[in-house]
Amino acid sequence: MSVHPAYKVLLLLISVVLVSLIIFNSIPYTVVLKPLAVYHVGKWSAVGKECGATHANTGINTVSYGNENISREIHDEQEATDRTEIPVQGRVTAKIAITERVTRGRLSNCSLADIRKRSGVVLLTTTNFAFLDMTLNMIESIKRAGLCVNTTVIAEDQKCHQYLKERVRDDPAVHVIMTSSGETKSQLIRRYTREFFRFFNKRQAYILALLEQGLDVLFTDSDTFWFRDPFPYFRGDFDMSMMDSKSPYPTRAENANFCAGFAYYKSTAVTIRFVKAWIQTMENNEKAGKIRADQGVMNSLLRSDDPVHVHVQPLDINLFPSGPKFYSLLAKQANYSAIVMHAASIRGHEAKIEKFKSSNMWLVNITTG
Repeated sequence: MSVHPAYKVLLLLISVVLVSLIIFNSIPYTVVLKPLAVYHVGKWSAVGKECGATHANTGINTVSYGNENISREIHDEQEATDRTEIPVQGRVTAKIAITERVTRGRLSNCSLADIRKRSGVVLLTTTNFAFLDMTLNMIESIKRAGLCVNTTVIAEDQKCHQYLKERVRDDPAVHVIMTSSGETKSQLIRRYTREFFRFFNKRQAYILALLEQGLDVLFTDSDTFWFRDPFPYFRGDFDMSMMDSKSPYPTRAENANFCAGFAYYKSTAVTIRFVKAWIQTMENNEKAGKIRADQGVMNSLLRSDDPVHVHVQPLDINLFPSGPKFYSLLAKQANYSAIVMHAASIRGHEAKIEKFKSSNMWLVNITTG
């Protein structure tokens, strides 16, 4: 039986196991841990091993693929986990609930208890080693904004994966996994090449895998800077919410050109149907030898209501500006305050960094590009 290409991507969404290292009177102790997540894809199966964020409403995820159909059984063991005690040899019994309050991530400064306050949504991004510095800068801006959210970073090459895996060790908010849909090179990818389009055009499969588990997804490119919490702006009745310079907020323009680099996807039947068609269209294009950018395909489908009308809620471009818009407003008003800025229209890795530095928005001491 053939497996649909859109579902060859394996998201190892793993529940984190928190260990509280408690030593009393030098008495040795052991902690008994139970694996919380097992994934099955075709004949391949593995128990998740990496440290990272638990998707707070999910205990065990089983993903099965066959004959182009997906079935997922999501067992919510959160209540059981909350009251589970970790056996510790000696005189101490540490409860997970206590551990959650004291374990904060190095990258996120968030605890698992913080993450559970915003259950049902995942912040998703992808990166390779060349853009790792931008990714870390984005994560640092989220941290300084005081925002705690379940975050999954898809590493698109081994060098990136190894570096990030060490940085997020024991961080309950940030989870790093290695792509299973084909590695990219760790260097900068030249724009408008086949490799460039493929890098962006496989992100929708990651999004779909999460949506089908009943999770909302906020997808963000790594060249964003977060000033404040954007989640209050994703309330209301809609399927997707994105930036668009043509749409006079809050009205969606007929010729809207939405940006796929910062987009909120609600796990609705309409959204899932649309993302599936989006993936299928890009696959058909590649088979025909004409690769189009994911954003262009998305906007074509949205304008033609293909395969379904999607209720898109535009974001206020003054609060969610592109790079040029942001710096234009900043030049006119020194105390201008955005929610999230997306530097997509600032071309080139070095140019983005220089712009960020010019406005004191470069927060990390690392350069990888």
